[in-house]
Amino acid sequence: MIKTMLPLVSGALVLAACATAASAAPSPVVKTRLGGVRGETVSDNGVTANIYRGIPYAAPPVGPLRWKPPQPAQAWKGVREATSWPNRCPQGESSMGAATPISEDCLYLNVVAPARRTAQQLPVMVFYHGGGLTTGTSSSTTYNHPKLPSQGVVVVTANSRLGPMGYLAHPALAAEGRGSGNYGTLDIRASLEWVRDNIAAFGGDPNNVTIFGESGGGTKVISQMASPLSHSLFHRAIVESGSALVSAERTATREAAESRGVALAGALAAGEGQAALSAMRAASWQQVLEAATKAKFTANVVVDGQVIPAPVHQIFATGRQAKVPLIVGANTGEASLRTNVPEMANLHSAAGAPTWVYNFSQLPLGWRQEKGCVAFHGLELSYVFGAIPVGLSSPTTLFLARGGGCTQRTPAHDAQDLRIADQASKIWAQFARTGDPSVPGLVQWPRYTRANNVYLDIGSPLAVKQRIENAYVAPPPSAGAAAGAP
Repeated sequence: MIKTMLPLVSGALVLAACATAASAAPSPVVKTRLGGVRGETVSDNGVTANIYRGIPYAAPPVGPLRWKPPQPAQAWKGVREATSWPNRCPQGESSMGAATPISEDCLYLNVVAPARRTAQQLPVMVFYHGGGLTTGTSSSTTYNHPKLPSQGVVVVTANSRLGPMGYLAHPALAAEGRGSGNYGTLDIRASLEWVRDNIAAFGGDPNNVTIFGESGGGTKVISQMASPLSHSLFHRAIVESGSALVSAERTATREAAESRGVALAGALAAGEGQAALSAMRAASWQQVLEAATKAKFTANVVVDGQVIPAPVHQIFATGRQAKVPLIVGANTGEASLRTNVPEMANLHSAAGAPTWVYNFSQLPLGWRQEKGCVAFHGLELSYVFGAIPVGLSSPTTLFLARGGGCTQRTPAHDAQDLRIADQASKIWAQFARTGDPSVPGLVQWPRYTRANNVYLDIGSPLAVKQRIENAYVAPPPSAGAAAGAP
């Protein structure tokens, strides 16, 4: 069995999939272009939403479709029961989404919409999970909590191919056509095409789509901002603790990526050329992942000249990215506040695109009372999605807590935590609605420029401050590698 430790290098947070919220009943049937779906109406902490799980947005990438661009999903007759979490894409075993099976048949998404429909189409927020492009799942009660939709948005959470199944480059794959090294990137684009074509049926506005992601999910967001193939499919972006892809050091050239692919084929004893490709497609996904471990394969967005036409840093430095309104930031205990966060903010704002920067400093009551504990990688997700307290007890949250110098026990929470969760989800929803995160009567969040270096500290109270690099507070030395890097 392949086993994967929770990622210490990427620090990516994927909250474990688990049972649905306390109460559930059948939801109304929604007719998508491929067929009807019936989900569940769920309630938690006084808010209610309709959730539709496991809707296919592309055909299963199995057999001859392994390492091919995503193909259209097949239609179905009647009503599909969308009440079970979909499979995780191939990855090592870990506590990250451990309640769901692993399969190459994994290109599914979940939709969470307010229980009460209005005549007005709502802004859409499409979330991509973290996990360093190697692990994780969209199937989480945190990501699919009813609180954020209750702020007047439709939330979509999507899986995409990971690791070598999503980011393998090889000369034989390049000879087949577009996609070598970027199948996961193309999956994300396909999920956005599904949103464009179907989200109106759920009450969402296909002309007002915000993409957002944390850690490795931030990498996925940046990949779409860098790919001209996706620019027409979204209108705003949020990158949470995952801005490193804009740095020059993160460039993965086609040549280097293909070298890694050839090494993986060698570890599989697959031979060379087209024969190697046939052998790799005949291998099980478990064998592919084992070979990837032997070959020391690392997943990264690849500069292939088509999906990603140039190094991402170069694309942003020359203003060729999608110049959509952007929120970018990280949490107090993350060193990226001194490096990648201001770098991305500087590059994007210099291109004339509206940019806002944040530091998330809030700690739940139990950790607030611990000396040296600081907001760590991924903690903001429980607040942004309004999943207090359920998100705080996630095994992954508790694992990552040591990165902030916090104990690994479920922390107590109080009214302050519930208030910050309401405020954070309200701010994110306002940004999705208008392209400006300022909320009348709550906060006036100024735009960032290199000259003003202004940011919002999301804590108690909300506060506008200057010099984002000074927001970083180093976790205690004992926190070690668990602090992670985006």
